[in-house]
Amino acid sequence: MKKLLLVIPENSYKSNDFVTSAEKLDLDFLVITDSQQVSGQFSDTVIIHSFDKELENDVREKLQDVTHILPVDHSALKFSAYLVDLLNAKGNNTKSINNAMNKFESRNIFNSISKIKIQNAIIKKIEDIEQFINENGTSVLKPIYGTASKSVIKIHSIKENKTAVEKLMQDCSDQDLIIEEFVDGSEYALEGNLINSELNKIIIFDKPINYKEPYFEESIYIAPTEIPDETQKEIVNLIGKACKELGLENGPVHVEFKIHKNEIFIIEINPRMIGGLCSRCLSFGLFKTSLEEIALHAFLNDELKSIELLSNFVGVLMIPTPASGKFISINKSELENINNVSGVEITVSENSDLLEPPFGDKYLGFVFSQGESKEKVMESLTLAMNLANPIIE
Repeated sequence: MKKLLLVIPENSYKSNDFVTSAEKLDLDFLVITDSQQVSGQFSDTVIIHSFDKELENDVREKLQDVTHILPVDHSALKFSAYLVDLLNAKGNNTKSINNAMNKFESRNIFNSISKIKIQNAIIKKIEDIEQFINENGTSVLKPIYGTASKSVIKIHSIKENKTAVEKLMQDCSDQDLIIEEFVDGSEYALEGNLINSELNKIIIFDKPINYKEPYFEESIYIAPTEIPDETQKEIVNLIGKACKELGLENGPVHVEFKIHKNEIFIIEINPRMIGGLCSRCLSFGLFKTSLEEIALHAFLNDELKSIELLSNFVGVLMIPTPASGKFISINKSELENINNVSGVEITVSENSDLLEPPFGDKYLGFVFSQGESKEKVMESLTLAMNLANPIIE
């Protein structure tokens, strides 16, 4: 008998979507969370437990018949892996999760299997950064563990980026920083599911908007991609090989990659689904079922559910945070009235404290679009970005 455990961290965007999908699929499941807020949203199938502590005996007894464990968001990855090892359940173990989350180790693994091989190093002091840039040119500085492009900056020179670098080193004093060569190229994201170590592609997103340097705050995703089928096969083969080298075996993966001079460059592999509410865009005109349902079915049944594609293009705008301060308001009604916009979700509450990139990891919300062409979707999401006009004081 299969029994699923969803590991849901505090402040996860995705808790409702995963629980709703599990209920729709009529799964036997439990939720474990470190948040009273999350527990209050659901039924008595919820267990509250700190993700930083070993499992207490009474909780372990409640979980003794769990067969499958799935993290719902990035901050649940390590605790989920601990539970996989402890309960001998299906999921990704601690070694594979550590490999994937450690940006230095994963880069070395990607270098070992890729045609594009880049220099990287662990940084201890600002002079190390200067030396690396002098030897390798424009580079990317980031924490060895991190997500959502938080505390990631592009550096041309220390002189040009000194203030941002010094703040980054101060804010990340509790962990190592790494630096690696910057690779140019068109950027994409793959959503897939690993089934017994084999990668199954679900969808590839285009990421058509360039970042506002020196930061890497994401903004627009559009699907399906127009990458040729043969190239997509090469992408899946390389990413699948990388997942095996990391030791990942089962569950959803979200992979950021570039195509540079016709070669595939893996940026990072995350053993979880796409972040925020981005997956909802697929249900607004491209998929007849949610990405969460697809992921859960694959995880529990060792097969990828048949995906019926509609003819539309879809996209999502992650509304960026333009400044630090208290969130006051945003033009939600104006965004909803844009042609081809199919939904708007504002995910920060009034008077929330916000940090601008690269030191914050909150988006103001999400705008979803569908249209008969990629250009129409791009046009509506670009207009939404320009009209959002958030007030932050």
